[in-house]
Amino acid sequence: MRIKENANMGVETSSSLRYLGGIIGTLLEAVITLDCMQENCVKEGLKRYNSMESFQRYEVYPAISAGMRVLKDASSSPERIFRQGIVVKTTDTGDWFYIGGISQYWTSDQLIIYQGGSQASSQGKLNRGIIDDFVNKGGLGVVPLYKERAPSVWYNPVLFKDCQGSFGIFWNYLGEFQAGVLSIFSNAPNILRYTEDLIKAGKASLAYSSYGNYYLSRAAENDVMRPASDNPYVYLALGTNPLVAKSHGLQIYPSFTFDTVTSDVSSCCENIMPEPYCCSYFLKYVRFNDIDIGAPVYATLPCGTSCSTFGLAGLIMGISSMTVNNVQLIYLTIAQPPSDFTTSAIIEWSKTMGFYDSLNKLFEAGKRFKKAITDLSTAFPEFIATAAALTVDWLESYEEGLKRAEVKARELNELWLLTNWLVSRCQQFPIIREVYIL
Repeated sequence: MRIKENANMGVETSSSLRYLGGIIGTLLEAVITLDCMQENCVKEGLKRYNSMESFQRYEVYPAISAGMRVLKDASSSPERIFRQGIVVKTTDTGDWFYIGGISQYWTSDQLIIYQGGSQASSQGKLNRGIIDDFVNKGGLGVVPLYKERAPSVWYNPVLFKDCQGSFGIFWNYLGEFQAGVLSIFSNAPNILRYTEDLIKAGKASLAYSSYGNYYLSRAAENDVMRPASDNPYVYLALGTNPLVAKSHGLQIYPSFTFDTVTSDVSSCCENIMPEPYCCSYFLKYVRFNDIDIGAPVYATLPCGTSCSTFGLAGLIMGISSMTVNNVQLIYLTIAQPPSDFTTSAIIEWSKTMGFYDSLNKLFEAGKRFKKAITDLSTAFPEFIATAAALTVDWLESYEEGLKRAEVKARELNELWLLTNWLVSRCQQFPIIREVYIL
């Protein structure tokens, strides 16, 4: 494998998908064939997105998620604090959802999401019961979101499609006999890199302690999550063809890869990812870990002289290592995504995954959250009403939640009024401004 280095480092060898196919074939006592046309289609799709300069490139970007409060055991561990997924805007109602990984180390508080540098959050706090249900059902979940600022144009992930047209049946039939070449978009390497930079610089830690609780630090958001949510790393894997998974109704399907850069990636690295990701120093961050739970998986198929739609084929649900013939592999379980991004399809997907009851509770909590903003806005500015409502667990009774939100709104309002007074005084008396700044 070619590793680019500032000082032109030598050549290093890594494993390939073709080699991986041989190992899996030995394991399954079968012949696993790698379709070069499919591999080329995947690489062309990756190149196209890497060269995009429009906002459309964000449709393949993973979202990074973290709980605002974590267990003590997770306070210094990026692998326990962060997960990945996708953010979607429903095509029927325009509501926002996070679909992705949920960590067992989160505890009752807000869920924070970053994708491409933009932020969203859960509609109030998630309680421990909701978190545990998602974790116990496999580690993926669906959470309705509050998004303060939405881009003027939003691109949902495009879903994987098989070959279309009059010859589509023929090409799809051939695809049934091929393994699937899958591309995995992950922010995990950058999360590890930015976490290391944060701790080495002595700026802050990922979490801080207050009265026995551990909270996500502002530095974890601004210096890790926000920058790491741009320009994901790309892995390639080999597994069940998504076409086969769909046609046979497999909600969960397997895939394999190596816990390092494969030669298939290194051979076109600078065409599918930012150049720094292709340097040798970046290799130490390229390893699968629990941050990758929820990471999106994309695929495409060869359809004669063209390729099918390069689209979302699943989300990583499980990660484990295994050794076959003295070769260490990464075994991934991948969950099929919703059939589309309407509210009803997301609900159906949650039923299939077994956590519809939790999603339904979050829907009810979301109604209370929106009602509270309306009620609080009669006494406070809307932005203060919203900020206060975000700090409350609306899974409980509305009356109790509103009382807590009112207390928080008063605190925020007093702080806002004080800030405005200080600003006005500084403008009136420049010497005060100089002292205040100092």
